Amino acid sequence: MRLPDWFRSLPTQSVVGIILPIVLVTFGLIAAGLFAYQQMTTWLVIDRDRQLAALIASNVTEKMDGYAGVLEALASNTDLQSQVPTVREKALADASEAIDIFNAGVVLLNQEGAVKSSGPAPENAPVLPDVPSVLEPDYFNSLRKARHTLVSRVMIDPRNGLSFIIIGTPVLDQHKDFTGALLGALYLRNADLGDAVEKLTIGDHGYAYLVDSQGRVIFHPDETKIGQDYSSRPFVDLVMAGESGGTLWMGSEGEHWVEGYAPVPIAGWGLIVVEPWDAVVAPVQTYSTTLTLTGFGGVAIIALLLWYGVRRIANPVRRLAEQTNRLAAGETVEPVATGGILEIDLLGRSFNHMAAQIASYRAGLRRYLGAMTQSQEDERRRLARELHDETTQSLIAITRRLELYQSYESDPEKLKQLKELQTMLVETLSGLRQISRDLRPLILEDLGLVPALEVLARTARENNGAHLEVSLDVTGEPYPLSAKQELSLYRITQEALANVRKHADARLARVNLAFEPKALHLVVTDDGKGFRVPEAVAELAQLGHFGLMGIQERVWAVGGTLSLQSTPGSGTEVAVTIPVTDGAKRQTT
Repeated sequence: MRLPDWFRSLPTQSVVGIILPIVLVTFGLIAAGLFAYQQMTTWLVIDRDRQLAALIASNVTEKMDGYAGVLEALASNTDLQSQVPTVREKALADASEAIDIFNAGVVLLNQEGAVKSSGPAPENAPVLPDVPSVLEPDYFNSLRKARHTLVSRVMIDPRNGLSFIIIGTPVLDQHKDFTGALLGALYLRNADLGDAVEKLTIGDHGYAYLVDSQGRVIFHPDETKIGQDYSSRPFVDLVMAGESGGTLWMGSEGEHWVEGYAPVPIAGWGLIVVEPWDAVVAPVQTYSTTLTLTGFGGVAIIALLLWYGVRRIANPVRRLAEQTNRLAAGETVEPVATGGILEIDLLGRSFNHMAAQIASYRAGLRRYLGAMTQSQEDERRRLARELHDETTQSLIAITRRLELYQSYESDPEKLKQLKELQTMLVETLSGLRQISRDLRPLILEDLGLVPALEVLARTARENNGAHLEVSLDVTGEPYPLSAKQELSLYRITQEALANVRKHADARLARVNLAFEPKALHLVVTDDGKGFRVPEAVAELAQLGHFGLMGIQERVWAVGGTLSLQSTPGSGTEVAVTIPVTDGAKRQTT
């Protein structure tokens, strides 16, 4: 049953073949939305850990500032600058409650770094006042130059193996001159600096740790990790350099981690928050997988429908384009089948009508070309006959008379002139005979195509001396052809070799003649400079390739096909195929 035209129209088919798949693609966007959601979740988790790291780092910084503030307040007491030891010791004793937070002792140094006074001694073997053995070599000089509170690197007490730091602030007189330094030592294990770090829990597996300026762990929920060197771990070098941020990274065993990091500027430390990625995305992993598979299924269905819809439109158009190209190349085309989309059917019917008109025009043109070719050949025969019967005979007669005059003449000078004139006549006579043979190849009429081509190849080789090597190869068993076919093949070969001689600048030319059961193939190739082959036959005349245009006309005249293959610098191939039927062979015999 024939479908209604409205349903077969291109807009309706576009809705069915394109719009419907687009609607299905919309459902596939759900999967893309889920992916975007996962990316957003990742970003939010990273940002959360970054802010959490910054918050804890800020807490540690505030506590460090508190320690520094105690020392700075005490250093501003003018009693500490007194030259009377009892006055200085009283000032330290009065501040004992405040400086009690320094569980490894407090000392006051003079301008040279020697101990002037010390605070109340803690119970458990304090590090201070044994200052020279624990201070870094440049720490005191750094205090002198910086004129503000500094925190030392983390050190190990050789007496008990405990980690400690020294916080120092300069003591300045009323003229802001450096008069010494007030140092406070702090055992990290007993300090409250790491409380926020050690107590932090993120889900079931997240944690935070603190590293010093050397990348060694100061505080960690797992005490076995304290003191380990983490400087080679990802992002530790960044946080030690004072940078902050967050990222998702892959561990050495392929596991993914979310990490936030922030510096503790006053001490040069770094706070790092670590959380396994699998724990973050576990709640949405199953849902994500389901929607992803659903999205892929939707995309597969859309692709199938789109392929089917496009195929219904593209295949007829492609076949129509192929037939159009064949028609433009001068080949015979079959009518394009109709049935399908209405607009494409209309286009196909228009093409069939155009092809029929072009075929009729070409048939008339080929008849005209055949008549013109025949007229040219008749005119060539007439000219050859006149050259042979009149001009050639007259030249022969003149030659004979010159020979007669030479027999009577005794003057050497005149004999020389007569000989020169006779030589010129002989050369002219030879040229006229060659022209006559070219105009009317008698050997083609007497011996057939193959011997005629052999003479043609030999003549082309001799006329070019050693500059062009011409060879002829014949394959298959030669069979008789019509006089029209033989003459066309001869003229095509003649014109092709003439083009090689005039334009190709070639060293080698080959003529291949193949006799096959259903067709005869003539191929002329050269190794010359080549040229750009136009897309349409009509361009041959526009580009000045009149010889090739003549070859094309002769091929059309015998119902054959012509193929030109050439690129600049790569030579040229002229291939002619003439269909031969068994009936035609019998008629020629």
